[in-house]
Amino acid sequence: MKLVRYGISLPENLSERFDKLLRRKQYNNRSEAIRDLIRNSLIEEEIEEGVSVIGVLNLLYNHHKRELQDKLTILQHDNHEKI
Repeated sequence: MKLVRYGISLPENLSERFDKLLRRKQYNNRSEAIRDLIRNSLIEEEIEEGVSVIGVLNLLYNHHKRELQDKLTILQHDNHEKI
């Protein structure tokens, strides 16, 4: 994938807050964080415009726990239009 280089200017306090966010979320560099912010913003815009989006939800559960599978099945049936 070809990368395009951008330069941005930020107020010092915003830059410091952004760097703290990077450390908290364990980004390797600012570019990775900015790419994620842009992707998330574009996805939010598509959702607002009604564009179909796809996601994955993985559940890890104890199948020996009493009635848990039944409860999960009920949730799936109650929300089938979203799944």
